Amino acid sequence: MLLEADNNGTATIQMMQDDGRNLVVGVTKLKDLGGDIGYLLISWKAEELFDRLDSSGKVKGFLSLQQSAGATHFTSLKSIGTAPEGWVGAERRSVRGSLFYISWSQPPLPGMKSSKNALLLMLLGALVFVIGWVRKPVAGLSSEHEPILMADNELLIPNEGISRDEKRREAKEMAAFNTHQLTLETPAPGTEAEPEFESKLEKEAAVPETINKIPEVVQSQERIKPVASIFKAYDIRGIVNKTLTEDAAWFIGRAVGTVAFRREAGPIVVARDGRVSGPALIKALKRGILSTGCDVIEIGMVPTGVLYFAAAELGSGSGVMVTGSHNPPEYNGLKMVIGGVTLASDDIQNLYRMICDDDFEEGVGVTRTEGVLSRYQERISSDIQLARPLKIVADCGNGVGGVNAISVLQSIGAEVSALYDDVDGSFPNHHPDPSVPENLEDLIKAVQGAHADLGVAFDGDADRLGVVLPSGEIIYSDRLMILFVQDILSRNPGATIIYDVKCSRHLTEAIRDAGGVPLMWKTGHSLIKNKMPEMKSPFAGEMSGHFFFKERWYGVDDGIYSACRLLEILAWKIDSPQEVLGALPHGISTPELKVEMEEGENHPFVELLQDRAHFDNAEINTIDGLRVDFADGWGLVRASNTTPVLVMRFDADTEEALQRIQNAFRDLLMSLRPDLDLPF
Repeated sequence: MLLEADNNGTATIQMMQDDGRNLVVGVTKLKDLGGDIGYLLISWKAEELFDRLDSSGKVKGFLSLQQSAGATHFTSLKSIGTAPEGWVGAERRSVRGSLFYISWSQPPLPGMKSSKNALLLMLLGALVFVIGWVRKPVAGLSSEHEPILMADNELLIPNEGISRDEKRREAKEMAAFNTHQLTLETPAPGTEAEPEFESKLEKEAAVPETINKIPEVVQSQERIKPVASIFKAYDIRGIVNKTLTEDAAWFIGRAVGTVAFRREAGPIVVARDGRVSGPALIKALKRGILSTGCDVIEIGMVPTGVLYFAAAELGSGSGVMVTGSHNPPEYNGLKMVIGGVTLASDDIQNLYRMICDDDFEEGVGVTRTEGVLSRYQERISSDIQLARPLKIVADCGNGVGGVNAISVLQSIGAEVSALYDDVDGSFPNHHPDPSVPENLEDLIKAVQGAHADLGVAFDGDADRLGVVLPSGEIIYSDRLMILFVQDILSRNPGATIIYDVKCSRHLTEAIRDAGGVPLMWKTGHSLIKNKMPEMKSPFAGEMSGHFFFKERWYGVDDGIYSACRLLEILAWKIDSPQEVLGALPHGISTPELKVEMEEGENHPFVELLQDRAHFDNAEINTIDGLRVDFADGWGLVRASNTTPVLVMRFDADTEEALQRIQNAFRDLLMSLRPDLDLPF
């Protein structure tokens, strides 16, 4: 039962109130060469302990020995005295090295100056033998230095009402004796395993000389630390089982948990997308976090936007999403937010430095599971209801958006036809990246076949949005932003609107025309999000399809929520979505063009490009790559922060202007690297 619960990710062990009961005081996972085979629970007869608590004579006050039974619930195992009316056990302290708590009420016991000291002294003699016996490491057992059943199955609950340092100290002690893992070697045919375990167990079971001695903890196997290359500018991303392994996820969990613990920003909400590697990576990540003493809330397989929602609603704004986003199936990664601040740039590099230096907190955290999809949907549908029904097709691209995107869109009043909404981490139909035109071909056909008003598409973790019209026209994100900012600035005049360097100058003009202040910023979801609080911006967006609504939402990128806001605006319009979106200003533009390079080449090349750039009658911007604005168009070359490629985009008023700008960029690029295979 315990092994099944561990594999499923959650279970709760509570003490049963019946005769012959035992108290669980230690847990060990058993393994053979084939994997996990069960658990060994070390227990103590309850009555032998309780007999020591019997009190003769009259007692003034109340004393209770308790065991945790949930994050805020405690089961009373033995009581002395009479509880005052309305007593809820507000005075409570944990017994170090155990699962027990002592709770009391005033007045102090007779003959004692301090009720707190009296209670602690009273229980110390009763508990010292039990706790001391299990604190001694059992011979033949080794530790992975991480919580096994204790954390995964919620036997341990965070201590209430104690200082942070005391909690850390207690967590270290618990980690020192509660994380042992046993490997049982299968004897070769015709031989028998030597019976050393039992004799050594008897030898080591003696009560240690001092209860405060913490046994040394060693790792049962050497873990391989992650490589530096997976720590990108605004997330962590790598190839599964090559650069991103379960060991790497465990170390990253330790670093993230340590950061959250030190910032007092726990618990951490964790979730994953639909990739095949997700379950193993999130399990390793979770154990790494728990080993620091930071608690975990697991919400399962959900879109990234739901993870951000849960981090804000369930905890302190901390969360980790295991996702490869729009990358190929063999990739996976992690997006991280701590205390409402998305980790990016130096913060991500600091995680790597912490791993290299083994700079981690030690402890035993608690994990629990929460279902948040219905709460997420209710939060959106209670705020957004369409003024009139719109008929749409939603392409989830076999990504994790298939979990709830259709139901959320229906809940706001849309008539939805689903396309590729079954979650499949191999992405059998098309790559889940709506910024690439060929990935939208099936959606365009479906919209036309269903005579729908428009089509929406999501990427692999559903934090990005793509839009197509019945005419087959793709509405790129900088045009969608014009519609969004016109709506938002009508309620927030004078606000700053942030957008990335890949967006058209038509967006800049639209922001000014609507009474806002345009701010061009670096590309990257985490960089944009972290800039918004500084500028007090109600909205921001990227050309890649990330939209960040602070007005009425959480200032995070959420493709499903963005689709709801788009439909809300369109439903208020008298004209059809084809007419409204088709009329948005735009030039003659290219999609994102990419040029592959060797790993590590793209950033130095762009720096060289910036140094050598010279364009007549143009404005040069180097905030993120090289952007050159002319009177009739613009061009951009920047280095991708996620893959070793150059990203380019061009936009102009006429075909002639577009050709002229591309030729100017081609001359500069080829002068530095004649071997480049340019797509224009």
